[in-house]
Amino acid sequence: GAKEYVFPRTERFPVFFHRENTSSVFVGGEGRLYYYDFATHENYTEEFPVKNEGQCVTSGNLEDSRNYLTLVEQYGDGLLVCGTGACAPTCWNVTQRKESPPWDGRGIAPFTPDSNTLVVVDGQDIYSTIKKSQQNGKIPRFRRVRGGGELYTSDTVMQNPQFVKATTLRHEEPHQDKIYYFFREDNPDKSPEAPRNISRVAQLCKEDKGGTSSLSASKWTTFLKATLICVDPVTKGNFNWLQDVFFVPSGDWRRSKVYGLFTNTWGSSAVCVYSFGDIDDVFRTSRLKGYNGPTPEVKPGQCVPSGQHTPSETFKIADSHPEVEERVEPLSPSRSPLFHNKHRYRKIGVHEVAAGDGQRYNVLYLATDKGSIHKVVELPDGVQNIVEIQVFPNKDPIQSMILDHARAVLYVGSSSRVLELPMDMCGAYRNNCHSCVLARDPYCGWANGSCLSLAHSREVLQNLKLDSWRGSCQRGDVKEGTWRYYDFRNISVMPLSRYYLNCSIESHYATYNWYHEDVLVKSCNTSHPQRDCFHFIPSVRSEHYGHYVCVSEEDGFRQALVKERLLDRLRFQSQRGQAPAPLAPWL
Repeated sequence: GAKEYVFPRTERFPVFFHRENTSSVFVGGEGRLYYYDFATHENYTEEFPVKNEGQCVTSGNLEDSRNYLTLVEQYGDGLLVCGTGACAPTCWNVTQRKESPPWDGRGIAPFTPDSNTLVVVDGQDIYSTIKKSQQNGKIPRFRRVRGGGELYTSDTVMQNPQFVKATTLRHEEPHQDKIYYFFREDNPDKSPEAPRNISRVAQLCKEDKGGTSSLSASKWTTFLKATLICVDPVTKGNFNWLQDVFFVPSGDWRRSKVYGLFTNTWGSSAVCVYSFGDIDDVFRTSRLKGYNGPTPEVKPGQCVPSGQHTPSETFKIADSHPEVEERVEPLSPSRSPLFHNKHRYRKIGVHEVAAGDGQRYNVLYLATDKGSIHKVVELPDGVQNIVEIQVFPNKDPIQSMILDHARAVLYVGSSSRVLELPMDMCGAYRNNCHSCVLARDPYCGWANGSCLSLAHSREVLQNLKLDSWRGSCQRGDVKEGTWRYYDFRNISVMPLSRYYLNCSIESHYATYNWYHEDVLVKSCNTSHPQRDCFHFIPSVRSEHYGHYVCVSEEDGFRQALVKERLLDRLRFQSQRGQAPAPLAPWL
């Protein structure tokens, strides 16, 4: 089940770090680094007080006099910990709870907390979008801060960028290794029907040596950017606001994937999947937008052999025409979103799991803006929404979601706590055979009267491919007129009052019906996104009292989800029974 670590105090700007295949987390807060091990319950707090307060340009803010930790990352044999340092950005190397003397962290940590920052630690190399001086103005740059000479992007290649995520990608030849970063920026197309924002991917060569002239010596010379397309071909709905990306590596870099999470102005979300092979093809083969001149021998964006510089002619063309004409489309064959729905998602994670049939399936974890996580599986016949888990009380926003693939757990962080959640979540299916099997959850299966994780038993009943399996679960438990009347929940209701009967919708493949004394009184069509099947009684009269049952039917199986007995409060003084908490509904 879930395990929880609550911080000693609430943190306004927490940052989270977890080492793969361990059971511990580090959380950076205001002047503190928290450590907690979910297996041993070992925990400690390291203090990182303000050492040398800087001179803040925007004085008067409370944040200015604090040291907010903004980065906790693996660096060499230990951790790299950086913070705002009260407008004097500072870093420490921490090895086995021993911290080095502080060193100048400008360019790695911001002067004050800033959500629009990106720092990538790749071995000994550090890349960052954080400005090195408070006087640097408002034009963000993507920099190489450590490893090789310092480089930065030209001020004209991005328009008001909002950074999302970055990664490095190894190619067969080291000089071809790339950095890719994903961001949103202002759309250069200012026509009324054009979206205000546009989603981009940019590429840089890791071994870029900068330009040959004094003006270009400190600039990246291999920058190119392309537009990411995520459009539903049926509705023509355009999901243009990139929220998050998740990288799924492969032995062949071309087959490595990017899962992009997009939203639109109406609050809907979509997931589009791209391959780095396709992204690379676009950058290698596309013309530059607005450039009609001759193509130089070394093409813009091309990585040159180690030790060489990009020719100045090539750099000048790329610097004035940084965008390629061709756009990056989702993977074939459909070239369309993997799925889209009416929920507003903030974060995405993807885990590949081996099911009982020997096949491997991708499972997506999507953090909503209401503090819950939706679990979605890619199946041969499409995407199935499996379950929703309400992670935090009071719908606290999810600030971080880290996947540990080796241990198959999620670490989910808010401003006050971190939860360790098993990815399987098989307990959500209430130990009901039909719920367990019909969920088509590759982690879970039915055995010995329980819904079990495959990690505990490989000999379980699963049906991911919707084969004929009707004899596998024992049928006939639920028929009209045979409800067990002793396990109804008694509800006393005042005459003439309003009353809602609520049945949570767990699967949008099932039909949901409300029965009153075995007579059908309400059917719900689940083809439209909805969370609940309601039966509303506007004014309760004598004929409305009695037994109500909500029944779901899917693939030939029927089960009673809610059983309520309405009693006249004036005539019956009955205690209200407690029903088990329903599984969170969502489609």
